[in-house]
Amino acid sequence: MMNRLLLLLLPVVFMLSCSDNDKDITFFKGYFPNAKDSIIVLYHNDKPIDTAQLNTSKKALFKLKIDDPKLYYFEIDNNYQYLYLEPKDSVVVFANTMNFNQSVSFSGKGSVINNFMTAQMNKTEQEAAIVKSHNYFYPNQYKDLTDSIYNSKIKIYKTFVSNNPELSKQAKNIALVSSTFPIYKEMEAYPFVYQRNNGNSVINSLPIGFYDYRKNINYNDSFLEYYRPYYSYMVMFINNLAFKKHTIKVGENVDINKNEQFHLKKITVIDSVFQAGNLRDNLFRNAAYAYVLNIQNNRECDCYIEEFDRYNQNNAHKTELDELFKSTLALQTGKFPPDFDLIDLNGNRTSLLKITKKELSIYYFWSVNQPDMSNLIFNRILQLKTLFPNVKFIGIDVGQDIEKWCETAPLTIADSEQYHSTNFSDLSRKLLINNISKSLILNHNSRIVSAFESIFSPNIEKILLKN
Repeated sequence: MMNRLLLLLLPVVFMLSCSDNDKDITFFKGYFPNAKDSIIVLYHNDKPIDTAQLNTSKKALFKLKIDDPKLYYFEIDNNYQYLYLEPKDSVVVFANTMNFNQSVSFSGKGSVINNFMTAQMNKTEQEAAIVKSHNYFYPNQYKDLTDSIYNSKIKIYKTFVSNNPELSKQAKNIALVSSTFPIYKEMEAYPFVYQRNNGNSVINSLPIGFYDYRKNINYNDSFLEYYRPYYSYMVMFINNLAFKKHTIKVGENVDINKNEQFHLKKITVIDSVFQAGNLRDNLFRNAAYAYVLNIQNNRECDCYIEEFDRYNQNNAHKTELDELFKSTLALQTGKFPPDFDLIDLNGNRTSLLKITKKELSIYYFWSVNQPDMSNLIFNRILQLKTLFPNVKFIGIDVGQDIEKWCETAPLTIADSEQYHSTNFSDLSRKLLINNISKSLILNHNSRIVSAFESIFSPNIEKILLKN
């Protein structure tokens, strides 16, 4: 009740400080009562454009000069939130950073559309889980389910628009996208998820009109190209088109993401649908990471990289992607691993290549800042040590607290050497680490056996048995 009262008072408090000189300014104000950060960062598309200092009352103020509607997002305490602003809006946001998504609420001029967008985003995960749980349904049954959810969403959207006749065309559009695109995304995923689970293709069994919604979609909407519901749909739309072009044998239960030809098809599909612009570049970037994280250990990946480069000489992310592919090639089986800096428990500086063993070895990662996940990793290592007593296990902490690591590491796993990464960004770039469950397996000659398997993967046992 107190939080609501404070939120209602905020516009009055802020407005008292506004002068006549600010009449053409768009205001964005925030109140974050328990924030740890001292600043809030405002982004437009993927670039930070402004920061505001939180005062002693945990309030912040942005004054923006905009001539057209803009879609932003702001960051505080590692939380992100979209923000739609039109000229001369005066939007106030309240959020408890300890329970961010559930507590975000807006007030002031321009708050209506932002509250609607937030509510739809918060419902997305729950609704997607319902749809995903029915991916085994036959096409007609699945269509009935998605139609039911879609009709409910459209009813809510139409009521919202009817109750707010002042909404601009752009505001109505983003409200519609936030309502419907998460469902469209699940429908695009349905054919290949169904085949992966059931081994039967439904591409030729989909009801007439299954994808009718595509007729009303703007596939090159530059305003929405960084908006998660819109962009996530585009990723799945591309996946579906590539899947349809790539034939899989009936009765074959496959994870299409592990199929190199599928990834090659995605390159030509993106090029055919998106001629230029940020969305094209971002979709190609997504495709590159999807390939690397799913195909990974493939000595023929030069073929993919060569094909990818044909279409991406002017990609805005080319430097980053060149580094990604360079790291991928460096991690192939049989190569020496890339070196990176470490320190031991005595504080001595060393590096990976200085601590490699004459035995088959697994280098596993953990973090003092992620104790729950780290404990799961330790339990897995203990299991593997029992199964493979001749294998060496070396732990590398990637956390941010060296002192805590020094206290914790000796208590983790007996006879397991422990090191701390002094530069995680360098390590993660070289080893393509996207979560701490990654493992690195080296043979007795210090050459790579595997650099892509999760420590929890059952393939780990198969790899160790072969080596």
